[in-house]
Amino acid sequence: MFGLRYAVGGDPIEHTLSPILFDLVLAHLQKKGHFPSLKVSSITILEANHIDEVLGWAYIEHDKHQPHWKPANQKLKAFQSNLLKHASESIVHEAEANFAPKLQPTLRETVKLNFPDGSSSNEVWLNLTSPLKHQIQSMVFSPIDEALDIISVNALRYDGQGWYCATTDGRGVVHVASHFGIDVSKGAILGIHGGGGAARSIASAWLQQGGKVASVGGRRQLPATLVNSKISDETVFDLIIDAEGTLEQEVKATLTLNPVYEPMNGSYDERVEWLSVDNNSIDGRWMLAAQHLECWRSLWTPHFAGDLPTLEQLMTWLLTVECKLEQS
Repeated sequence: MFGLRYAVGGDPIEHTLSPILFDLVLAHLQKKGHFPSLKVSSITILEANHIDEVLGWAYIEHDKHQPHWKPANQKLKAFQSNLLKHASESIVHEAEANFAPKLQPTLRETVKLNFPDGSSSNEVWLNLTSPLKHQIQSMVFSPIDEALDIISVNALRYDGQGWYCATTDGRGVVHVASHFGIDVSKGAILGIHGGGGAARSIASAWLQQGGKVASVGGRRQLPATLVNSKISDETVFDLIIDAEGTLEQEVKATLTLNPVYEPMNGSYDERVEWLSVDNNSIDGRWMLAAQHLECWRSLWTPHFAGDLPTLEQLMTWLLTVECKLEQS
């Protein structure tokens, strides 16, 4: 089958909002005149506990491991054209004023590798979530960053000849932190509960940006190489992230981020208020949207990096589509 194919794999996966984000960015780039002849043949989700199940789909597309997608309450493959229609209709909306950044982010420069000059219809793009991020350790995959060194891969690109991989969770969180007013480069203190793939990616990016990282425990803790700060009873974190969802001890923090986003309730305006950059509790959608933008910027389409939507635009459109899906 010819056509660019996209999937997000992991378990659980039926709740994921990544396919919406993919179509929103795609529709935006197409509106800008990019991808005029590119056919996207498949967008799906793959329920998988082992990376081989996802890579198998990448080589030979099949219908296994594809659960019902909760946002549309049906198989995503069957809803694919409708989802793109919703996305195309939503990108006309202006970014919500409540989503405007408090600080402009410092984005990493794209790595100059032997990428194809453009994206072709023979490519496969993948996002990985738990429990797959640590399962790629082979040098068959060419990393564009520290993904293999920290054993945390959440984005893949197959160009028909070979595989490239990246870790974008961390860069996404640094982006979100600046959006909410935290200047990581000035030594902002991050506390992380947990030490899994996402936690390692976040710690690594935070350190590279000039911030301080402290471990606040968890079933799996961060390796010592990704920690450069000790905490005391007086420590006030600029940002605290509970990567495992099991943090019980009280910690002092200016902002908190829960990577696990939950279904939202209420009117559109009520949801905008909850997602506002004035809220001290950062919804996981911000991290998801920011790391997704980083996938396009650094791995999938670095040649279009300057034409990607802003984070506040993408969040506005995501919320619009979520509301559309609930009403349909």
